[in-house]
Amino acid sequence: MYKILFFFGFPLIINAQTAFISGNDTICDNEDNASVKVDFSGIAPFTFIYSVNGVNVNAIITQNSPYIINTKQEGLYLLEQFNDATSFGSVSGSGLVTVLESPKSVIHLVSDTLSILYPVANFVSKSIGDIVRWDWNFGDNTINNFSSTVSHTYDSLGLYEASLIVMDVNGCSDTAINNVYIEDEFWIFIPNSFTPNNEEPNNKFCIEYNGIRENTFIFKVFNSQGDLMFQTDNPSALKCKIGGGWDGKYLQKDMPLPADIYAYEFYFQDFQGWKHQEYGTITLIR
Repeated sequence: MYKILFFFGFPLIINAQTAFISGNDTICDNEDNASVKVDFSGIAPFTFIYSVNGVNVNAIITQNSPYIINTKQEGLYLLEQFNDATSFGSVSGSGLVTVLESPKSVIHLVSDTLSILYPVANFVSKSIGDIVRWDWNFGDNTINNFSSTVSHTYDSLGLYEASLIVMDVNGCSDTAINNVYIEDEFWIFIPNSFTPNNEEPNNKFCIEYNGIRENTFIFKVFNSQGDLMFQTDNPSALKCKIGGGWDGKYLQKDMPLPADIYAYEFYFQDFQGWKHQEYGTITLIR
């Protein structure tokens, strides 16, 4: 582009190609890039060199006006040289990029594997920075919590992705993720005596359990001569809390067994597949 002036009646051609750099962008160091804009007048392609804090970058050739410099580098941006398709032109303006240090989100959890018997996770933020906001998400569709330290109780087995978003005084933020695994835990309670006299309590021999594979369960009771008196492969039929249990009768003849000490054995696999085979005695009292 040229501008034509007349000097004492004679035409004078003045070079009018220009490049102008501008922008004042502040970003957090873990966010998207800052933008610095360069506008051109003239005939494309445009070739220019800019500097950051006095250090030149390699020449850039572009068809675009404006041209956007996407950057994370903090400092003062100046144009050092410019030409269009015909000749060199003038440069002006400046751009400024400020980069703020972001906080560091850190989750502290004593154990990330919890038992379903006590599924309480005690989360503590040990985040770094001048933190003014905490946003906890526990990964189980419950409401978020906004304290620096929080306890959360999970209500079912599973793997949960807990997260913490922290924000500092400058509005910069960071996110940390911690997986929490709520695992099953097996246990089984077997009493050592019962009184099948149609009076509560202990009218039946019953058990309680958790975390066993019910389809692997086998329970047997023998008299002192080694004869099989009772057998079941249905552990839920022996559960105390649903009124189940063995009534002390001989399984083949449905007759009450006499008071005595009986031996038992049982086999099952726990929720992880480990095999268990246990032995003991039951005192039948009449």
